[in-house]
Formats: sequence, structure tokens, C-alpha cells
Amino acid sequence: MASGFLILISFFTRIPVGKRIEYNEENFIKALNLYTLAGAVTGFVLALIYLIFNNHPPFLRGLMLTITYLAVTGGIHLDGAADTADGLLSGRGEDRVFEIMSDSRLGAFGVISLILIILSQFVLFSLTRPETVFMMPLAGRAGTIAACWNKKYAKNTKGMGTIFVENINERVLLANIITLFIFSMFPWYRTIIFTASFAATAFAYFISTLIEEKIGGMTGDTCGAVTEISQIMFMITVLFLKG
Repeated sequence: MASGFLILISFFTRIPVGKRIEYNEENFIKALNLYTLAGAVTGFVLALIYLIFNNHPPFLRGLMLTITYLAVTGGIHLDGAADTADGLLSGRGEDRVFEIMSDSRLGAFGVISLILIILSQFVLFSLTRPETVFMMPLAGRAGTIAACWNKKYAKNTKGMGTIFVENINERVLLANIITLFIFSMFPWYRTIIFTASFAATAFAYFISTLIEEKIGGMTGDTCGAVTEISQIMFMITVLFLKG
């Protein structure tokens, strides 16, 4: 399980975990129970940057947090969000959607989605508190797990996305949801964080049902899109509840 957790860190972040960590499919699948917990690593780095820039202007802090998030994740979820936007918003049939999503070229909808996501993160990072910054990656990853639950892999071709989507069962879902809500109950705006976490997770599942109607399931790209959307939804909900 520990090896699998490090595989999650090495695959979904740019945090160095050592050259001896090699991908093992069985360990990766077992570690899916810890996917939300892996988000706490990113959250810790973001919270640390927040505290470093806490006494600086909010927009500078927001900029540094946005840059840090991009650096830590390597933009892996943003890449998926852009490909998803290009494909799903193209108005084409299912087969053509997959072709567009697999195209390495970035289309207009992909560019627009990237601008909106990064701009939203910058603004929200500038306005939120450190506990929200810490919890954001956890909410995003729990939302992605919820989005993949009870879904099949949409593409005919197999890849890492296949392994991820097809191994999200009830046990994995429960383990990740419990992890999210345990962290939500730490002594910081408990009710607000808990409610925002629930809202983000539920919204992620709702988005996944719309994606399923369009292409018949989830892919690695749509997982990235759901991660980014649920994280933004989480931060917006926190700010809304705080008034």
C-alpha cells in the first residue's frame, strides 16, 4: 500500500519520490483507496505557500498559489480539462469527440476552459483561507472518485485511465469519502468545510452523469476535468457559505 501511495504521488504530481519507485498495476489499484489522501500532500504544499505569503497582498498570494498548484500537479488535470472541453463542446458525435480529445492540438474551447480555470483559481486563492487551500485538492480527488463510481471506461482503447475508472468500486468510494470527511471535521469552519466538501463531491457525480450521457462513460481526460471543476466548486461554496 505504501508503494502504491508513492506511485499515486509520482503519477499525479511532480513531487520527487525517488527513482526506485516503479509503476506496478496491482499496487496502483490497491492504492486507489488512498487517492484522496494523496491530495493532502498537494494541499500541504499549498497551505505552506499560503502561510509564507500570508502577510503579502492577497493577489500576490493568489498568484503564488496558482503557480505552485500548476508546478506541483504538472498541469495533468488541466490538460484533461482542455481536451474534454474541446471534445464535449464540439457538438460532434461520440467517435469524433474521442478523436478530438485525443488530438494533441489545443482548440478554442480548450483554450477558453484553461483561461477560466486558471483565472478562477487565481481569484479564489486570493480570497480563501489556508484551511480551504489545504482541503481543495482533497475535495477534487474525492469528487473524481465519486464521478468514476458506477461508470465504465468510455474509450475502446485501453490505458491508465482504464485502470483508474474501472477499479472504482464501492469500497474505494467509501474509503475516499471517509478520508475527505475526516479531514473536513478538523477544527476549522467544520460545518462550512463539511458542507462544501459534500457539495463538491455531489456536483462532481452530477457532472459525470452528463458526461456519461454524451460519451457513454468516463476517460482519463474527463477525470481531469472533474477534478478541476469540483475544486473550484468547493472553494466557491466555502466563500458563499462564509458570506
